[in-house]
Formats: sequence, C-alpha cells, structure tokens
Amino acid sequence: MSSKFTRSKLAVLITGVVMVILGIVIFVHPIAAIEMLVRIVGFFLVAYGIFNLVSAFMKGDPVKNAPADLALGALTVIPGLIMIITPGTLVTFAWTFVGIIILCTGILDVMEAGDFRRVRSPLALPATASGIITALLGVAVIFAPLASATAGMLVAAIALLIDGITEIIFGLGM
Repeated sequence: MSSKFTRSKLAVLITGVVMVILGIVIFVHPIAAIEMLVRIVGFFLVAYGIFNLVSAFMKGDPVKNAPADLALGALTVIPGLIMIITPGTLVTFAWTFVGIIILCTGILDVMEAGDFRRVRSPLALPATASGIITALLGVAVIFAPLASATAGMLVAAIALLIDGITEIIFGLGM
C-alpha cells in the first residue's frame, strides 16, 4: 500500500514563515509565551467545562441524569480559571514537579551505579557521575523553575527557527 504525501509550495512557505515568527517571538519573550500557552489551555478548559455543565443541566436533574457531565464540568472550569488568572503559578508548580522527578531519577541512578561498583564494572564512574549531574540539575530546576521553563522555551524557539528556515528553503526549492 503506497501513498504519496505532498504539500503545496504556498503551504510550505507559510508554515516556514509562521514557524520563524513564532520562534522569534518565543525567543524574545519566553515567559510571556509560556503564560500565553497556559492561558489558551485555560480558556479551552473553561469552555469545555461550561459546555459540560450546560449539558448536565439540559438533561434535567444533573445529579441524577448527568453526574459525569456535572463532575467533569466542575473539574475543568476551576483549573481553567486558575490557569487564566495566574498562569505563572501553574508554570512554577509544573516545573517544580518536573524538578522533583529529575532529582529522584538522579538519586536512583546513583543508587543503580552502586551495582556497577559492586561488580567492578568500568561503567561505575560514568554512571555515578551521570546520576549526580542529573540530581543536581533536578535541584536547579526545583529552586529556579521559571529559569528552567525559560531555558526550555528558548530551546523550543531555536528548534522553531531552524525548522522554519528549513521549511522556507524547501518551499523555495519546490
């Protein structure tokens, strides 16, 4: 089964230009870009929650006829509003949680490196060093979540710029 995936020259060029513009905007304002993304998701959650709440009440008695719609509506409107009102709080919380996961991974890596040391493997030193570095990066993310988020957005911005330029070059060559 063979299929051919093609795109028009105009679509490729527009995609490339949009990616370059987004990359530049994110590179210049990474925190504002993060907050905007969080707010957009928040608006979708609020809209989805309101839709579910209205749906529950349209079915008559929401507790009896549509408890899932009622619960889902309430559980999406509240976080959505929090995301719209205070996006920085969510970003800080999420990156702190990511930092905790990275820290735990690093600690577990150091513990696993102990197995390498017990069997006198040449991988013991690199595994230990890798685990310590991972744990230290986890601590850095925990204590500087917004800086970590900014670094992540800068990497995303660079990727968008490179991919956008590649798309433009590809589009011009079509």
